[in-house]
Amino acid sequence: MLKGVNRQVVEVSQPESVYFERVLFFVKPEFYGLGEAKLRSKADALIKDTSEPPSTKHKKRKKGKGEAVKIFLSASAGAVAAAIISAIF
Repeated sequence: MLKGVNRQVVEVSQPESVYFERVLFFVKPEFYGLGEAKLRSKADALIKDTSEPPSTKHKKRKKGKGEAVKIFLSASAGAVAAAIISAIF
């Protein structure tokens, strides 16, 4: 959400990007007089540096053979425990 009307914004449309359709840059007040061409070139340089979105911090772990064995053993132990308890009562 934008608040206020005293903002200078540079909008860069980048249809060749797989991830983004456009980027909005909010110009700092001290650089308002820099000129549109200079601001657009700075924005384009930033876009080229960040061409891909960052990876997520929480990556799903692949379950390997060790994890599958642990799951199988704990399920087996639970089944054995349930059988023993049901045999007693």
